[in-house]
Formats: sequence, structure tokens, C-alpha cells
Amino acid sequence: MKPDLKKQVRLLILCLVIIAASSLIAYGVERDFGKVDVQIVRFADPTGVILTGKLYRPVAATPQNKLPGVLCLHGFQNDKDTQDAFAIELSRRDFVVLAIDQFGHGSSGGHMSLAPADPSNGGDAGYKYLKSLPFVDAANLGVMGHSMGAGSTIAVGKMNPDHKALNPQCGVAGSPDLHNVLLTQARYEEFAGFREGQLNPLSLTTNPARLKALGLTGTVAWDTTYGDFANGTARRVALVDTVHPGVTHNAKAVAEAVEWMRQALKQATSDAASQRLAYNQIYMWKEWMTLLALLATALSTIPLANILLARPYFAPVAQPIATKHTNSAGGWLLLALVNALIGGVTYPFLTGIGMMLGLSIPWLRLPMGNGVMLWFLVNALVCGILFTVWYRTRAKKAGLTLADLGASGGWPIVGKTVLLGIILFGWMYILESISESALGVEFRFLWPFMRQFTPLRFGLFLMYLVPALAFFLVNGGLFLFGQASQKECASAWKAQLAWWLKNCFAALFGLLLVWGLQYVPYFLGVGPGFELIGLATFSGMWPLMLFVLIPEFLFLLFLLTWFYRRTGRIYLGALMVASLAIWFTAAGSVIF
Repeated sequence: MKPDLKKQVRLLILCLVIIAASSLIAYGVERDFGKVDVQIVRFADPTGVILTGKLYRPVAATPQNKLPGVLCLHGFQNDKDTQDAFAIELSRRDFVVLAIDQFGHGSSGGHMSLAPADPSNGGDAGYKYLKSLPFVDAANLGVMGHSMGAGSTIAVGKMNPDHKALNPQCGVAGSPDLHNVLLTQARYEEFAGFREGQLNPLSLTTNPARLKALGLTGTVAWDTTYGDFANGTARRVALVDTVHPGVTHNAKAVAEAVEWMRQALKQATSDAASQRLAYNQIYMWKEWMTLLALLATALSTIPLANILLARPYFAPVAQPIATKHTNSAGGWLLLALVNALIGGVTYPFLTGIGMMLGLSIPWLRLPMGNGVMLWFLVNALVCGILFTVWYRTRAKKAGLTLADLGASGGWPIVGKTVLLGIILFGWMYILESISESALGVEFRFLWPFMRQFTPLRFGLFLMYLVPALAFFLVNGGLFLFGQASQKECASAWKAQLAWWLKNCFAALFGLLLVWGLQYVPYFLGVGPGFELIGLATFSGMWPLMLFVLIPEFLFLLFLLTWFYRRTGRIYLGALMVASLAIWFTAAGSVIF
């Protein structure tokens, strides 16, 4: 049954309304609905590298009424908007906040290095730029940063002894000479170096190295302030019940930072009332709105595709779903388990190997992308071999052709499919571009996803698209909809839901096992699972990334399933989800 075009137009308009409304609400929240002016700023470091920042200036800040300033520094693989929870809450409390893209991140120039000449990764230039602004009280400046940004925070503090307060989040503690240090500690910290090598952070209150770095002795208590703000000796370690990446948008972490900067930079006292006010937070409204805009943008390709497929030129792209080959319930489950377990077993070491190999190959500029791409390529190779063996034996005996497995159509149809995919991707990119250029609002959720390319990042997008496309054509095409094809249901949407959920199992069950191995023992109070079994090399970064990759793949698999069911072929879905996955990777990832 062909979709009702009038209904598709209405759905497309609905998506546009949701995108516009969400972007406008996010715009308002970021500016505290007119009380804060937010601008993109650019400035150069001493070597000439151009850095990009987002400046949050309360409208009350003027040259006649200078307000304290806070520099916000993001973590590895993030960008300036990852610190927007702190930037929003501080600026609406009359702090001028500058959040920057550090070297090789976001829209800034330069690149990350294992041996950087500037240990602050551009943070020192950001500090000096903030200090130079005529509406900033240069005598009252603070710095905060998460993970990599925590190290940059310590470096900025050492390079600028006039700082009044620091808040390293999920990082090292620094040294006793630093002024008024609040160290935010994740209870389930993935990186051993940020918990002094201990299996569990809870015993850090007696750790000699941690206490020495903070300039404290004896035993200290969590969430307790020691020392004196007036002479810069104030110290506090806040324990936050979350994982490493969760700290950037945790209500307690934000409240602790707000209250710390208020005491250090405004010479204010802390009491129960001020602590309650610190929890009066609005930042998550922006995150939910930008997530809604992201989802609506991607989902708008469904009615748009239906409208375009109704045109005579693109009509041949939509073919009936092949029904000659389907699996029994047991046969499908066996195939799904084998595929899922291969993905899970290969994920921990292939991602790590890919990341390290990329560091030694100059043109592979995205270390995190390299890890995922190697995993994509090896899994596509393994799946391709298994599919070829199956196709040449059992499939041929059953009289199946590639057309019966959703992999035919001829070059004219493939060419039109590619053109349609380019149009749909361009549609999404234009929608995000309008929001980002007009409102300064990216489509994201806690992490950079949809944002505009720099010329370098667009080139990297095209390069990394190739292995992703191979993966989604083989694993997400020939396997999911060919070898492991499913039976139809009573209605199209029941089939869409059933196929999607089963595809999620086949693709993600192995990754869920990896996630569970790492985190279930940790959440039970023991420690990270990979460290417990003697595989500390696999702990840290890549299990952490599953917090991003699993939800991302859940959504991409929904689109992959819909595009296959709509076109009866594997090509358009593979092209769309590969493009989205690499957009999410290339537009905001760290560049080495």
C-alpha cells in the first residue's frame, strides 16, 4: 500500500514545527530567557591557532558593573556545549562564562597531541581572553573542566597564579599551591588514573597521593570543605553518584560547582538556603529540547522519503519486500546470537587497536573514529565471509538469488538510491544549519551529534563513510534482511516494530554483555569488571563509549529497518544510517 501523500506532508510539517519549537526553547533556556547574552567568539592563541568559544554574558555585566568570570573546559571527544550545564547555571547567577573548544575539538583549529607544547590545550588563551573582557572582574576568575578538561584546568591554574578557584571534574587533584580547589569525583569512575589506581573510589578519602595533592592530611570526608577561601586554601571533594561522562550533566555536580564559585569569586558564605538555590536548575530543558530536535530531524526523512518516492523519477527505488526466504524462530535466534556474540567479543580489543593504530597514521585524524571503523571493517569482513559460505551452499540449494535477499536492482536503481540518500542527508544538514546559524543551537544530547562541518571535518566525513557503509551494507543489510530475514506481521507497523526489536537484539546483545561485564560489578560496589578479571587494558574508554553507542544504534536500527521495508532493498537504509553515524563522529570528534 502506497502512503497517503497528504498525510506525509502533514507529518513533514509536524516534524518542522517540533524542530522549530524545540530549537527556540533551547535558545531561550541557554539565555535564561533574555537575562543572558550568548555569542560565539573566536580568538587566537600565541601560536596563531584560532580557538572558538561560546561566551555567556549576563546582561547585567557591563564595564561599569564587572562580574566574576569562569572558564569552562570540556573533556576528550567533547566540545564547548558539553559544559553548557555549568555555563547556563553560572551565567544565570551573574557569572560571565566562557566555554571553549580546545585544540582539535569542535570548531577550533589545531589538533590534539600526546606531547602538547601547551598543556592547557588552549585553555590558557581562553583564560587570558576572558580576563581581557571589559565587563569581567579580572581579579575574580575561576576555571573548571571535565576529564581532559580537568587536566587543562590544573594547567591553566599553574600558568595563571592569579586564579581564585578551580573545579577539576573527574581528573587529578593538582597540587597544594593551587587556589580553592573543588575536586568532583564520580563514584563509578572508569579511568584508574582518576581514582589513584584504586579499584573503588570510595577509599580515596585516605589515599596519601590524593591528600598530598590537595594539601590535606589525615582522613577527609566527602562533601566537606576544608581550609579558607580568603587565603586560597579551601579544599573539597564532592562525590557524585554517576559514571565518568555523567558528571557533566549531574545536578549535584552542577550545584557543587555553582556554590563553590559563588563562595570563591563572590566572597559569599554558604548555608542551607544557598545550597538549595544551587539546585534550582534549568539546563536539562535545553538538553531535552536539542534531543527532540535531533530525533525530529532524523525522523523527518521518513515522510520526505515517502513524498519523493511517489515521484516518477524515484519510484523505481521502492520495490516489494522479498518474501521467498524467511527463517524459523529457532533458526533466526541462532543467527542473531552468533552475530551478536561476534560483535561483542571483537568490540573491546578492535576499538582499542584501531584507536592506537590511528595515532601512527597521519591521515587517520579521528582516534575514536579509528577504533569504531576497525570494528566496523573486521565485523563486515567476518560477516561477509560467513554470508558468502551460506549463500554458496544453503542459499543456492534453496534457489535463492541476491534479489531474494534484498540486494539487487541494477545500477540505474542504485544510482537513484544514492541520489535520494544525498537529498535526504542534505535535508537534515540544512535543518541543523538553520538552527545553528540563526540560534546557535546544535542538535545534540549531552554529546556532540549533529553540528556543522569545518572543511577538514567534511573531508574526514567522506573518508570514514566508506568503512561505515561497508558495515551497514553487510552486517546491517545482507545479514539482517537477507540471511536473517524475518516473517511479515499482520500490519506494516507491527512488522516495523517486531523487525526493529529483533534487529536490535541481533546487533546489540553482544555489546550489552560487554557493558554488563564492566558495569554490573561496579554498580554492585566491587569495581570495574574488566579490571576484576585482569583485563584492565579493555577498561576505561571503550566500555564508557557504549553509553553513547548503544542508544545511538537503537535509533539508527529503527531507521535502517524502516528504509529497508519501504524500499525492499538494503541500499538506502545503509547509506542513511552510515551517513548519520559518521556525521555524529566526524563533526565533533577530537582531531589528532
